[in-house]
Amino acid sequence: MKEDIAVVVVGAGPAGSSASETAAALGVSVLMVDRKNEIGTPVQCGGFLPDAPELQELMPDAHLPETLSKIPEHCILHRTRWQRVYSPSGNAKQFAVAGRVLDRRAFDRHLAARAARAGAKILPGTRAKIIDGSIELTGRFRGLIRPQVIIGADGPHSMVSRAMNNPPQELGICMEYEMTDVKIDPDSVEMYFSAKFAPGGYAWIIPVGQDSANVGVGVRASYLSGQSIPDLLDRFAREHPVASEKLAGGETLAVMRGTVPAGGSVQSIQKENMLLAGDAAGHVMATSGGGIPLAIVAGRIAGEAAAGHLQGKTPIADYSSRIRDEFGTQLARSVQMRKMVDMAMKSDRLMNSLFAALGPAQIKSVMRAQIPEIFASRAWSKDGSDQPD
Repeated sequence: MKEDIAVVVVGAGPAGSSASETAAALGVSVLMVDRKNEIGTPVQCGGFLPDAPELQELMPDAHLPETLSKIPEHCILHRTRWQRVYSPSGNAKQFAVAGRVLDRRAFDRHLAARAARAGAKILPGTRAKIIDGSIELTGRFRGLIRPQVIIGADGPHSMVSRAMNNPPQELGICMEYEMTDVKIDPDSVEMYFSAKFAPGGYAWIIPVGQDSANVGVGVRASYLSGQSIPDLLDRFAREHPVASEKLAGGETLAVMRGTVPAGGSVQSIQKENMLLAGDAAGHVMATSGGGIPLAIVAGRIAGEAAAGHLQGKTPIADYSSRIRDEFGTQLARSVQMRKMVDMAMKSDRLMNSLFAALGPAQIKSVMRAQIPEIFASRAWSKDGSDQPD
């Protein structure tokens, strides 16, 4: 390929497709490259996405694209009404959260199709490598392209981020079973905290039907201490005093595994003509591991920033400040709050005490990176960093 392409987007997940659709719709030529032969597979995510009003409360300053509110029914496996959180002792607190459980394969392909309809060219089964400012393509499509803007939406092990000299991200490791014939509450997404079953993270049961669920464990690598993710997930399914009763007799239909950023934003999300969005940029809430809404919003901003720069309307360097303005506060605070509870994550006794001190509304606030009253002894700045009292 030797075409004159203004923007190359690396990665066709939610961030990449959102960036590609936005930039193409604004009139610039876009090429989206993905190393996977089939966009949306393999699935590496539980797929839970709160409804649009919940997302707006999570990111009150963000402009939510319609791809977060108007999702086709064929992309939605199930709908839930509650979120239930279990302490290590098995006590539960729940709060209302209207949500959708996505078919990630269908949803990612839907987003990529929107990008294509907006005018983006899509190259699956193709790897991209940055060489002296150019993009070398190998695989299904081959060639050397020198775009004016490069958008890295290529996940937590981002090639574009490495080219920007960012240090490696702190990562969480996730593994999930799709199970059927289980005795779950189909109306509730459940999160289980325990140093025994999910050190430095949590386990989950996400309904995908009346008797089917995504069952998983996500932990930070630094907390594993020689344990393996498969062993942790099997132990959770077989031995957890609450979850094992729900999952007993269930059958596993699929096994999924992936990594997710766990430390907030990377050092630089913009350098020269390169931008990062989604997992590549660390755009994942550290308190919950949720990344789909941030990825789609960041992708939209990246597409606008690229087009604005190429059309001489706005400097590309504005990208970082626009991210901060729309959801930077919540992202930074989620990291700060996770650090505040890190010590409790190492001890079930301390975690039980923390859960006992928090009511359902306060737990919901923590998940949204909002500061509950129990943490009011700390003052928080606009960017999420704590200041002396």
